[in-house]
Amino acid sequence: MRRYMKKHLRNDRGDMTFTTCFIMLALVMLVSFLLLFSTVKINSINIRNSVKMELNNLSASIYADTYRSQRETNMAEYIHTLYSSSTYIQRLEEMAEDDIAENIPLETEDYRIKNIRLEFVQDGDGIEYIFSCNAEFYVTMFGNRYPVITREIRLTGHHNTKF
Repeated sequence: MRRYMKKHLRNDRGDMTFTTCFIMLALVMLVSFLLLFSTVKINSINIRNSVKMELNNLSASIYADTYRSQRETNMAEYIHTLYSSSTYIQRLEEMAEDDIAENIPLETEDYRIKNIRLEFVQDGDGIEYIFSCNAEFYVTMFGNRYPVITREIRLTGHHNTKF
C-alpha cells in the first residue's frame, strides 16, 4: 500500500486527463466570475452610498428653494419652474454630478457612471425627487476594456413642502 501511494505521488510522467483539465478550467472560470460579481456588488454599494450623501445635499438645496418660495408665497411658481425650466433641473443635475465626483471618481478602470438624471414629481404637499444613473462595469482582457455589466442605480427622496 505504501509503495503504491509513493508511486502515484512521485508520478513524473505529468499525465493529466482531459476531464481533469476541464474541471480545473471550470473552477478557474467560476472563481473569476465570483470575483467579478463581488467587485460589481462592492462598487455598486460604494456608488449608492455616495449618491445617498448627495441626495441629502440635494434635499437641503431643494429645501432652501422651497422655503424661500413659500416665504415669498409663490410656491406655485416654484413648482412651475421645477417642471418647465430645464435650466433649473440641469443646474441641479450638474450640482449633483459635481458633488458625486468629489466623493468618488465618475470613471475608473473598473466602472464608469453615466446618464445622471433627476426627475421631480409633485406628490400632494411634497416633492419627490428621483435620482438615476447607469454604472457600466468593465473587465480588462488582453489589454482591452470590455463592458460587462450595466446596472441602473435609482434612489428616491421626498421633501415635504408644508411648514
